Amino acid sequence: MTTRPPEPSRFTSLHLLGAALLGVIAWVHFKDIPDKLKETDYLGWAYILLVAGCAAAGAWLLSSHPRRGYVLGSVISLGAIIGYVLTRTTGLPHATDDIGNWAELSGMVALVAEGAFLILSAVALRPARTPETVQTNTPFPNDH
Repeated sequence: MTTRPPEPSRFTSLHLLGAALLGVIAWVHFKDIPDKLKETDYLGWAYILLVAGCAAAGAWLLSSHPRRGYVLGSVISLGAIIGYVLTRTTGLPHATDDIGNWAELSGMVALVAEGAFLILSAVALRPARTPETVQTNTPFPNDH
């Protein structure tokens, strides 16, 4: 069995920013776990999984395998955004209290952090430019 070598750290400052954004996402949801467990059990457990996932993704970002952290963090961020939109529009089973509650500060902070993480992930996961992929200034390189 062959193992892949650790991925090189091309964007160390991006990794730190990503871990910080995941920390914000985790903290906003962590603070709300007791209330969610009282209101709707499954949302409380979803928040617990989200916090644990953010911790795992952040650890990967700061390890020699940041790509895994960006992928996991993106899945978590996208899922949280979808969950936020659903709870504010149609509601979820046994969770309709937040319908129309778009301006809740903690929700807005989480949305900004989740959106920023998705943008950061897109930047960090883009393929590295090599001399073969650098484009010339010619609009049609095969036309001479």
